[in-house]
Amino acid sequence: MKRIILTSILLLSAMLNSNAWEFIQANSGKTNSLGKCSVTLQDFWSVHHNPAGFASYKDFSFGISYENKFLLKELGTKKAGLLLPTNYGTIGVSFSQFGYNHYNENIVGLGFARSFGSNLNIGLKFYYLFILFSDNYEKKSAPTFDVGIQYKINESLHIGAYLFNPANVKFSSIHKDKIPIIMRLGLSYFVNDNFLICSEIEENFNDNFSFRFGLEYEIYKDLFFRSGFQLMPELLTFGIGYNYKWFIADISAHMNQELGASLSCSLNFRIN
Repeated sequence: MKRIILTSILLLSAMLNSNAWEFIQANSGKTNSLGKCSVTLQDFWSVHHNPAGFASYKDFSFGISYENKFLLKELGTKKAGLLLPTNYGTIGVSFSQFGYNHYNENIVGLGFARSFGSNLNIGLKFYYLFILFSDNYEKKSAPTFDVGIQYKINESLHIGAYLFNPANVKFSSIHKDKIPIIMRLGLSYFVNDNFLICSEIEENFNDNFSFRFGLEYEIYKDLFFRSGFQLMPELLTFGIGYNYKWFIADISAHMNQELGASLSCSLNFRIN
């Protein structure tokens, strides 16, 4: 009974507010374990978090990810992505889906990112969002875009900025059908080759301000332990990651005091 009630409340809230990006922006196993910090990271899953982050990617890569919110299968998010480096920059393709048969939120993205010198990365990505209800309801859809930038101040300190839906695109003129405008600002500091500290703030102009903090430490060759937290909403996060020659695996968990645990895992593969 508790499972049915919780699922119903969360899905009803999503349908009434039509804030599709709230659920669909579920992070990868790595970012989920870093308190959801993502804006300064330069890795494969930047294809979902900040397009500037995949500008310097040199290998053809693809990946899949799954997040199970509060251990309820109806609140699962599936993600996939692909990166294609070219002589002019890197092309990124992404897909995410949250929900189940009677209600699901989907977002398809196509982006391009490029490095300007050795310190500056800029990325732009276009999206098509659509919500599918059961047979008794109509489909809602809308296009939008995001833009991201990352700058390496020195070898240790990196900063990043990200803006989603700057044109304030909506599903309709109804207030509750708005797609949120989201802005993130952050920094990361490499204490040494094995230890990373990252922090960021997120302003959702339709909702709350969030603060995030994460730590990553390489405890053994190519094996990483991560931990972090988020404020508003409050989350405690942790996870592990392993980087092999041609694939990367990440597993994470985060805890909400009221709703319980959520788990996520991701895999991505590189082809030289």
